[in-house]
Parts: sequence; structure tokens; C-alpha cells
Amino acid sequence: MPPTCRDRRSRAADSLAGLSVGDAFGDQFFLLANRRVSAETDVPPAPWPWSDDTEMACSVVDVLNQFGQVNQDALAAAFADRMDHRRGYGAGAFELLERIRSGAPWHRASEPA
Repeated sequence: MPPTCRDRRSRAADSLAGLSVGDAFGDQFFLLANRRVSAETDVPPAPWPWSDDTEMACSVVDVLNQFGQVNQDALAAAFADRMDHRRGYGAGAFELLERIRSGAPWHRASEPA
């Protein structure tokens, strides 16, 4: 029996929870203050902010919940709308999402200059 919409939403939420914890935990080992912390024996001190990976995954889950599939236009808009400068986006992603935020259609904004 194929999964129901409710099952899919529940699985996506569980996946997002796991991704966000792993993302926030893993990012702690990029901090200079945590260089001596061992992932096998220690837990880095709180708080553990999440990165752009989790922020973008939240957009994917939101779009899937709204449309039941990936709607590329809605997803690109969600990525741009939810972009938080504190999350560590790479320069290319930042520039692309700023262009989309400024009104450029994603397919044009993603073309090489």
C-alpha cells in the first residue's frame, strides 16, 4: 500500500528533524573554539545554530506540503524569501538568491553571466 499524504508529511518532518540536528551538531566542529572537542566523547556547548542546509530543507518540506511535489517556481521563491544571512550561504548561492529576491525569475537568475 503506498504511503498516504499524512505518512509522507510525517516522514518529511522526521527527516527534517534529523537533518537539522546533524547539521547543527556538525557545524560546531568548524568553530575554532570547538577544535579540541571530540565528537566521540564530548558535546559542544550550546547553542547549536543550524546552517543554510537546514534553512533550505525547511523550504523543500514547505513546498512539498503545499503542492505535493516540487514546484520549482515556489521552491526558488521560498529559498530566496527564507534566506538568512547568518546561516553561512556560499557566495554563489547568496548572489543567486539575492537576484531572485530582487524579482529575477529563477531560471534567468541562474544563467551564467
